[in-house]
Amino acid sequence: MASTVLIWAGTALTTFATLRLLLIRGRFLRLHFVSIGSVIAAPLVTAGLALAPWSSWHDVAKIVFIGLLLLVTGPATVITTARAGRRVSHE
Repeated sequence: MASTVLIWAGTALTTFATLRLLLIRGRFLRLHFVSIGSVIAAPLVTAGLALAPWSSWHDVAKIVFIGLLLLVTGPATVITTARAGRRVSHE
């Protein structure tokens, strides 16, 4: 039950962020909705998949590794993109 709730919560957040991303015009406002997917939604989905009853320890190890990579690199990617966008807009 918990795995299903986590997976659907992450999917709902990703869907919301994607739809909102299509409606926003500002470059920096778009980054906020991209970060929802990489910082919040991806860990929710990976936690749900790791808790799924069908997963073995090997599957869980791979899923947790992928989730940690997304969690660690997601914010850095958004910050780097914002800095590059700010640098381009000043030139």
